[in-house]
Amino acid sequence: MHQISRVLVPISHAAGHELVIEYACVLAKGMGAHLTLLHVYEPPNAMVGIVPGATVAGETAAEHALGDQLLDRAAEQIRAAGIASADRILERESPASKAILDHARTGKFDLIVMGTHGRKGVSRLVLGSVAEQVLRAAPCPVLTVHVPAS
Repeated sequence: MHQISRVLVPISHAAGHELVIEYACVLAKGMGAHLTLLHVYEPPNAMVGIVPGATVAGETAAEHALGDQLLDRAAEQIRAAGIASADRILERESPASKAILDHARTGKFDLIVMGTHGRKGVSRLVLGSVAEQVLRAAPCPVLTVHVPAS
């Protein structure tokens, strides 16, 4: 049986990320695994250079601050679940799936626990599916937690 000692937990600002963390905590406690939280924010305003007047001034700092706050709240949730600590990674990358996959490979993670909203139709085409992209190329097993749309 494979030993699961390192778990990567990509989180976003999407509703329901707390549920993903809850599952990751249960697994980590049961297996004695270490958690690493990862929040990836994509470069702001991807339409710069395409849409006249689009700018990025100040947006990167704001996105970074929001990501830090998200990781702070997630770390609090992990401590409340009885886990002493978790590593935290905040990264700017596009697409987010690339950053998740890169960390999964270089960090030699045994498992990825991430959320999926199960979008269908046009919203899936427009928004894409980070979870699907990660599932297709991950170097380790991926546990997806269905997060109901709010």
